[in-house]
Amino acid sequence: MIIRFIHLLGTLFFEVISYIGEITFIILNASKKIFSRGYRRKKIVFENMAKIGIDSFPLVGTIATFTGMIMVMETAVTLKKFGGESYVGGIVSISMVRELGPVIVALIVAGRVGASLAAEIGSMKITEQIDALEVLGVNPISYLVTPRLLSSMVMLPVLTLMANFLSIIGGYIIGVYLVHIGSGVYLHQSFALIKMKDLFVGITKAFVFGILITGASCLEGLKASGGAKGVGNATTAAVVNSFFLVILANLVLTAIFYFL
Repeated sequence: MIIRFIHLLGTLFFEVISYIGEITFIILNASKKIFSRGYRRKKIVFENMAKIGIDSFPLVGTIATFTGMIMVMETAVTLKKFGGESYVGGIVSISMVRELGPVIVALIVAGRVGASLAAEIGSMKITEQIDALEVLGVNPISYLVTPRLLSSMVMLPVLTLMANFLSIIGGYIIGVYLVHIGSGVYLHQSFALIKMKDLFVGITKAFVFGILITGASCLEGLKASGGAKGVGNATTAAVVNSFFLVILANLVLTAIFYFL
C-alpha cells in the first residue's frame, strides 16, 4: 500500500514537472518574438488587449467592489472586539494590493479569457489550420501565442490596479455608511499603509499570472485532438491548469517577497 502510494506521488510529481517544462518552453519561444524587429502584428495585439482588458473589466470591477465590501464587514466584526475598527481600511487595502487583487483578477481572466483562447486555438488545430500555417512556413507559436502573451502581460497588471482601486471604493462605502468609520480616517488608513513595495508585489504577481494563464491556455489549444470533444477537453484543462498554476505561482512569489 505504501509502495503504491509512493509510486502515485512520483508519477504525479513527474507529470507536474513535465507540464511545467512544456509551459516554460512555449512561453520562452513566444517571448523571443516579442522583441524581434520583424514583429509587427500590432492590430492583433490591440484586439487581444481589448478582449482581455476592456471586455473583462465589468466583471472584474464588479467582483472587486463586492470583495472590498465583504472584507470590510468581516474585518470590522473582529476588530470591533478590540476597538480597532479604524484600521479596517488599511487591512483591506493591503490585502487587496498584495494578495487578493492579483489572484482574483487572474482567476477571472483564466475562467473567461483562458477558456476562450484554448477553444479558439483548439478549433484551429482540429480543423488543421495550424498545419496549414506550418506548410506556409509560419511559426504557429509566433503567429498565435506571441500576440496573446504580450496582451496578457500588459493587461493583467492594468486590470489588477483597477480592481484594487474599486475594492477600496467598495470598502469605503461599507466602512463609512455601515460600520460608521470616519471618511477621513478610512481613506487615510487605506492609502497611508500602502507602500511602493506592496504595489510592486501586486503588479509582479499579476504580470506572472498573465504569462502563465496565456501559456497554459495556448498549450492546451495546441495539444487539442479528437474533434469537438477534444476542444471541450482542452478548454476544461486550460481553466483547471491555469487555476493550479496561479495558486502555485502565488505561493512561490509570496514566499520570495516575504524574505525580501
